[in-house]
Amino acid sequence: MRVSIFTAIIVLIVGLYDLAYAFNRRQQAHHGGIKAFMILGVIFTIGGLVLLIMHWMR
Repeated sequence: MRVSIFTAIIVLIVGLYDLAYAFNRRQQAHHGGIKAFMILGVIFTIGGLVLLIMHWMR
């Protein structure tokens, strides 16, 4: 399967952005949706790393 380097980088950036958003938001009074952003951030970050590895392994 061909993996574009740009796709891998975008997925990694989205994952890191979700993690940063959840980390910065946990200090506010409203805690709605923080766990969802943390879970999505972890999934996208791991997925981006896997896509980068797949791109370099071909």
